[in-house]
Amino acid sequence: MNLIVACDPTGGIGYCNKLPWNKIQGDLPRFKKLTENGIVVMGRNTWESLPKKPLQNRLNFVLTSRSIELPHSTFSISSLEHLKNISNVWLIGGAKVINDSWDYVDTIHLTKTFATYTCDSYINLLNLANNYTLTYEEVNSDHTYETWIRR
Repeated sequence: MNLIVACDPTGGIGYCNKLPWNKIQGDLPRFKKLTENGIVVMGRNTWESLPKKPLQNRLNFVLTSRSIELPHSTFSISSLEHLKNISNVWLIGGAKVINDSWDYVDTIHLTKTFATYTCDSYINLLNLANNYTLTYEEVNSDHTYETWIRR
């Protein structure tokens, strides 16, 4: 399973169920290019925060223990077990889903800002450093794109 996420240097990924930064140059086109025609999996809060839903040209799954109403072609699941042997699956957040799902993630596509932001949701960057190897890094003016592979 793939994880695609953007964070600040402290692992901050969100504030009040929104991204804490206005825009990271090239990040959304990169997200779209990598996840298009794949399966995206997100928690309920991430689903609710999407400005347009479902994400187009992707099969959308919402990981939740609650019963929620979803549009046609979007599915609710209670566990990542249902998708663990399927290729082209992209975990897209939020923090709780990511922090509970490290065991499923083989490849991480990380956008990391240089600036620190006010956040109330964080991913565990120690898990990244302890279990993955950096295989690609592209340095930009205000962020890096990184690819990490499970050791």
